[in-house]
Amino acid sequence: MKRWLGGVCLIFLIFAFQVANIPNMHMHPDEELSYRATRDGLGHVFYYQQSGQDNQAPLWFISFWAWQQIVGDAEFTSRVMGALTSVLTLAITYRLGRRWFGNAAALAALAILGANHFFFTYTLDIRPYPLVIFSAALSMWLFERWRHTPDKRRILFYGLSVALLLYVHYLLTFLVVVQVVFVLLFQPNRRRLLVSGAAAMVLGFLIWLPWFPTFVDQVITLRNVETASGTARGAAGIGVSTLVTSLPTIVQLAQTATNGMIWLYAIVLLVGVWMMRRKPSFWLAVFWGIGVPVVALVANLFFAVYAHRFVSHATVGLALALGAVLLAKPNRLYISTAAVFVALNLFMFPTQFPVRIPYRDLYADVSAQVREGDALLNLGSVDGFVQWQIDHYLSPVLVRNTVSDVASAQSFRRVWFLTDDWLNDPAQRDFAVLEPSHPVQTVFGQCNRAWCYIAQLMEAPPWAEPMTFGDHLAFWGADVDSVTDTEIKTRLWWRVTEPPPVDYSIGLQLLNSDGALVAQNDGPIHHYAVETVQTSSLQPERIYIDLRSVALSPELPAGEYRLTLVVYQSWDGVRLTLPDGSDQLVLDTIRLD
Repeated sequence: MKRWLGGVCLIFLIFAFQVANIPNMHMHPDEELSYRATRDGLGHVFYYQQSGQDNQAPLWFISFWAWQQIVGDAEFTSRVMGALTSVLTLAITYRLGRRWFGNAAALAALAILGANHFFFTYTLDIRPYPLVIFSAALSMWLFERWRHTPDKRRILFYGLSVALLLYVHYLLTFLVVVQVVFVLLFQPNRRRLLVSGAAAMVLGFLIWLPWFPTFVDQVITLRNVETASGTARGAAGIGVSTLVTSLPTIVQLAQTATNGMIWLYAIVLLVGVWMMRRKPSFWLAVFWGIGVPVVALVANLFFAVYAHRFVSHATVGLALALGAVLLAKPNRLYISTAAVFVALNLFMFPTQFPVRIPYRDLYADVSAQVREGDALLNLGSVDGFVQWQIDHYLSPVLVRNTVSDVASAQSFRRVWFLTDDWLNDPAQRDFAVLEPSHPVQTVFGQCNRAWCYIAQLMEAPPWAEPMTFGDHLAFWGADVDSVTDTEIKTRLWWRVTEPPPVDYSIGLQLLNSDGALVAQNDGPIHHYAVETVQTSSLQPERIYIDLRSVALSPELPAGEYRLTLVVYQSWDGVRLTLPDGSDQLVLDTIRLD
């Protein structure tokens, strides 16, 4: 019981680790296709696959549609489905590890698998791969039971697992190929196994037979499309979504599968070959972890059927082989070595997240600052994938107020300027037209070699007409951005047609109900709080945004206060007047509690 408890606890910790890291995962375009295939009911799921719009087997899409009926279509809950599926995968992995190598090695395999980013990425993918990994593990478990006792019951279950593989992902046939090769090389009673195995294969194919015509239509349709577009490659594969078999492809797979530690993994496996060369179970794990990718890469030379994600289930076999080596003997030295190995994987884990544009986080940041009446000028490409992000993460206010050109955007005070093409002429041209009247206030995103997507808040002054202090200093309004117990933060907007001849001091003052001054901030304009500008140096028609705060004393009593603005000559204190003759402008009434 204690041995089982260790496995259960470790599986729970891995599940918690996966769920906790879901916010670090961002969608890729294919994941939106999963929502598209399941959005209009179960009948649409079959239509989507059979109409040639996708080239996938149906089982995962059926299960994903059912899951959405229960929990909805949020990205987080969709990834939780994968994490829950991985719990079943981990349980089978533990059972296989115990059967092949003992309890300690099984626990080591779980820990290695939980810290492997390749496994993590595809168990949380909103595509068939969580089910691919689980069904591969289940098939290997049923294969293991069948090869030891090939009775009718186990032939039946192994045959069912073959059908499951085909209904989950067509390229899981590579796993079956590896299982057959293993029987040919390592099983002493191979003749009997080959006969019963053939029966299991026939059974699996017969169960899959109703879907076989759809599979043929999918291949023909995609080949026709790719031939017409010039992207076809191989005899029956899909050139546009696969990788060529080459040294860079192999190295990239090795980097991905080993958390970037190819040599460390290679050394452990080579030690295992020497230590466990007489253990068929070790070779079965190696065939799964390394043999499946090798078979796929060889087949890819002729059929264009390889991408890293297609062999993601091989991580289970790899983890089992590594666990067998690292804890071949459950003593202190082996346990310490395994702990260091897992720790190194966890250390490298954060570096392995795939580089994707974080639309979810960017849109959430934008939405947190959206105000009623804001407009969206979206100059980025908006395909189905980006539109899904907009529908789920961007404020409805912006969705309602979407404009298509700069001229329309200029009629709004606050405009969110979005682009994924920031470095090219069209985006720069439109920005240059909008920026003089709507200077940038906030920027989210980045544009570098990793990815480029920029969201900028461009804002016009609060007032359509200014209030002029004296003869020249035009004030265009104020925004009180925040009020706390210790500070009032504001933005003061200035734009002149002609700069004043002298340097004036600007005072932002807080007055109590009796008109007494209780707090103030005086001085020249602090443009964006990074550039000090004297009034005589103001450039005509340029907007200056004076970021100015007033510090509050903790001894101020609760009540209402007036926030006022004055402009005066610093050398004698004489104030400039407004058109109505007053020498101060009330900006806002502030309530302090």
